Amino acid sequence: MQLHVNFGRCTIQCEDYTLREIPMKYEEKKFNLPEMEGLSKESIDAHLGLYAGYVKNFNQISALMPEYAGDMEKHGLALAELIRRRSFEFDGMRLHELYFSQWEGGAKAFDANSELGQALAKDYKVAEHIIPYITSIGMMRGPGWAILYWDPVAKQFLAGFAGEQHQGHFATLPIILALDVWEHAFLADYGAAGKGKYIDAFFKNLNWDVINARFVALKN
Repeated sequence: MQLHVNFGRCTIQCEDYTLREIPMKYEEKKFNLPEMEGLSKESIDAHLGLYAGYVKNFNQISALMPEYAGDMEKHGLALAELIRRRSFEFDGMRLHELYFSQWEGGAKAFDANSELGQALAKDYKVAEHIIPYITSIGMMRGPGWAILYWDPVAKQFLAGFAGEQHQGHFATLPIILALDVWEHAFLADYGAAGKGKYIDAFFKNLNWDVINARFVALKN
């Protein structure tokens, strides 16, 4: 048996090959979120609903892929688009899980003497400088995420902007802090021009112990 897989101009020919994928179903996580200053329950609940949509959509795409791959003549183009879309849904799911869990346990102040604070001071001279730095990245135009990564090979932090959910990531680097700056994160509470006030509220409610624990786990 020969399988010809055609994605546009690229054809992959496989001998004696049966395409089979059993997708794992991902479950929506629940978060124990406190009442937060400057971020309404209505806005957070709506945001959690969007997160649930990423989980649902990823599962639906994964379930369709084996069926579509069974008839590449008929479904080749559709499968190609599903594969491209799949990473968008997955990254949206995982980034929101990092995002919401940063508020669990209530607000905890940044500690410059923590392991995270001491490491940040080596890269940024003053550890607290990371807050205005991430804020300035978050204020960039366009939907996406301001993210602080840790590079365990170079042993340094990298901060960047991920367009939408899945564009511009530093490949393979684990995430220390994730700030959602899509409009849906702040529109209900602050309006279209309220991103800056939303980011202030994000940091005001942040549990820095969670961020430090992520760093310590990766560093060790």
